[in-house]
Amino acid sequence: MVAGIPPAEASTRLQIFQSWFDDLWRKFVTYSSGERLFGLPVQDYEILQKNKKELGLLQKLYGLYDAVMTNINGYYDVLWTDLDIEKINAELLDFQNR
Repeated sequence: MVAGIPPAEASTRLQIFQSWFDDLWRKFVTYSSGERLFGLPVQDYEILQKNKKELGLLQKLYGLYDAVMTNINGYYDVLWTDLDIEKINAELLDFQNR
């Protein structure tokens, strides 16, 4: 990760990189299947496994960030008289549990 990048931009960059990595992962699975099919030793690329795990964790993190920001931005559209504190507390507890 690079310091100084706003979270919204980092989330966008993650989505772009995730699509690129998904293509790479599909190729890895295809090539590994071919190696098994022809009885060749299957190459284990540890860096791909590590990156897949880290991207999964980052997807969870930025997914949560995007959900929180969407809810917060939705609060600006609610009139004070229509504000439901119990609903907001329930949403905050849900985010906290994620």
